[in-house]
Amino acid sequence: MKKIITSIIVALPMFAVAQTAVDAYSVSQTDLKGSARYMSMAGAYSALGGDLSSINHNPGGIGVYRSSDVGLTLNLDIQSSEASTNGLSSKVNQTKFNVNNFGYVGAFRLNSETMPYLNFGFSYNRPVSYNRRYSGRMDNIKQSLSNYIADVTNSGGYTTYDLAYFDDSDPYLDSHAPWLSIMAYNSYIINPQSKDSYGDGNNFTGLMNGATQGFSEYEVIEKGGVDEFSINLGGNVLDMLYWGLGLGVSSMDLSKYTYYGEALNDATVVNNDNGQLDKNGTASFGLENWLNTSGNGLNFKFGVIVKPIQELRLGLSIHTPTYWNMVDQIYSTMSYETISNTGFKKTGLEEANAGYADEVSYKIKSPWRFNVSAATVLGSKLILSGEYEMVAYKDMNIQYEYDYDMYQEDPQVSASIKDYYKNMNIFRIGAEYRLMPSVSLRLGYAYQSSPVNEDALRDKIDIITSGTMPAYVFDKSTQYITGGVGYRNKGFYTDLAYVHKKKASEYKAFAPTSHGVQCANITDNNNQIVWSIGYRF
Repeated sequence: MKKIITSIIVALPMFAVAQTAVDAYSVSQTDLKGSARYMSMAGAYSALGGDLSSINHNPGGIGVYRSSDVGLTLNLDIQSSEASTNGLSSKVNQTKFNVNNFGYVGAFRLNSETMPYLNFGFSYNRPVSYNRRYSGRMDNIKQSLSNYIADVTNSGGYTTYDLAYFDDSDPYLDSHAPWLSIMAYNSYIINPQSKDSYGDGNNFTGLMNGATQGFSEYEVIEKGGVDEFSINLGGNVLDMLYWGLGLGVSSMDLSKYTYYGEALNDATVVNNDNGQLDKNGTASFGLENWLNTSGNGLNFKFGVIVKPIQELRLGLSIHTPTYWNMVDQIYSTMSYETISNTGFKKTGLEEANAGYADEVSYKIKSPWRFNVSAATVLGSKLILSGEYEMVAYKDMNIQYEYDYDMYQEDPQVSASIKDYYKNMNIFRIGAEYRLMPSVSLRLGYAYQSSPVNEDALRDKIDIITSGTMPAYVFDKSTQYITGGVGYRNKGFYTDLAYVHKKKASEYKAFAPTSHGVQCANITDNNNQIVWSIGYRF
């Protein structure tokens, strides 16, 4: 437990937001997004090419083109998130509309037998959508956020002198104490058990004692996504080797609202203005955070497709990390009410940083991605395709902005990335059958393993969270079941896809302590209807 609390203290500087491994992952997530044809085959398209979104996964696919192409893809996402714990469950539904992809490829014939075509393309893609909402309740809780904060505060050696307001001092600006500790002290959910000869309190306690009973509630709302504009160049060599290079310019915007609250009976609360404690009071509090994350990034991609015989395609692609410049703004409040058994009452709303949003700048390096793929084309009727992709989450990196616009890596956060995360494996298979010359049917399946190490998932190691946001989510496995139909008539084409996505995650209200952790199982079942339309000329 001491190791846990010490590492958390290091990660909580005087400002509200200190980015951690968990935040690096949220920026670096991957999803199945693209054209309807690509998605209907579960993304197993990297060895085939010739598709406006597939060239962003394997740029070598642009070399397959022998004619120019322009197209647009729209996506209707019907989302359902269910949170469950201790026999209680809560489901939230919402529907979102997005533009998945639009782009253009120009095919230019060269007077060369060695390289007959040189192709150029640009496109817009939304590789990740953050739209998600879930909420729930936990009954008969055995841990309290207040006791977790008290442990953090005690381990840092902080006293009321570091946490309280004075006539000429604001603890959020003038103290090195964590903002979560300052908020909790001024909301009376942590209180000193002793004072020195100068009246400075220390040895803090939370609300929960051995007899305390109660429940907690939580809610998370996420909105936004990642937009990527890409420029691709490629060609083919002897109609056997297709190559491509890609430059991606990304922008990100994530708005996140989180709420966590508790209601407790027989709680340890203040009994009078002198700070004496009563173990038989009642208490309730609610912690709210509003976070906006924005940033811009740059990445490079390289890929090839080899056609050793007419019936076989082999693909390879490498994606460099996206190098992000990020800015976070966060606003935090804590509402509270405590009543002792003598009727002494404290109630109010504590706003961190006097109600002003805090801002921090930092850099993130997302993971490397490697993809190998193979496809067979059997006559003019059947295509079978499969691929494997590895996402190297262990290689993520965060650098913080310090004085004079200098950025510096935090060794402890880098170490925690390797402790929490491992390389993620993605398997995709897809098939297309030409029912008639102008109509094709498609099916696909994809499996995405958990990127989280087992020790982190099972609460066996310390977890660093950021600032006033103690909650975090660890993703487990994700599965996609897909299907679709396509129509071709001369240069015109249109495709329709259905994609079912099932994702399992665990929500943790705060980092594990010696008393365990409050957690809930989150299951996302998303159904997407994807429509593409385009023209080749």
